[in-house]
Amino acid sequence: METKVGNKNLLSTIAEKFKNSKKLQYITVGVLSLIVLFVFCYNFTNDSGVKVSTSDQVSEYVYSLENKLSNALSKVEGAGDVSVVITVKSGNETVLATSTTINETANGTEKIETPLVINGKTIIVKEKYPEITGVLIVANGASNIYVMTKIQQATVSLLDISPNQIEILTMK
Repeated sequence: METKVGNKNLLSTIAEKFKNSKKLQYITVGVLSLIVLFVFCYNFTNDSGVKVSTSDQVSEYVYSLENKLSNALSKVEGAGDVSVVITVKSGNETVLATSTTINETANGTEKIETPLVINGKTIIVKEKYPEITGVLIVANGASNIYVMTKIQQATVSLLDISPNQIEILTMK
């Protein structure tokens, strides 16, 4: 029972310090704002209102690329059936517009950057897709060096990657 009284005194002391300290209040608001921004940046809502995480968006992007590349390469003369697997380095990167405020303090100048919000929406400057690290292509016609070269050239052109990031194998 005595510990509860001690905890109540501790809580009331902390609450009293919080009420009297503007600096502590600003820090708390800043930390909570960062948490909200973090949650906003890493969880998105798609058109149907269902939350989609960043990893789901990356998976959808990679899957879409694989399908498009597979469809395009299967149309190369002699390629036949084509299957594509793409690996990426990291997730999407979103660059937000920020507003910079410079505060003069006793310790010098303090530069504070906050996301720019207009009409309740954070302004996005640009979005970068994940970097492609490797492509595996399995094709029926890959045993033919001419077909393999055409598949490699097309993949380099479409994905803007170097030839050493591509592995082409013959389908069994």
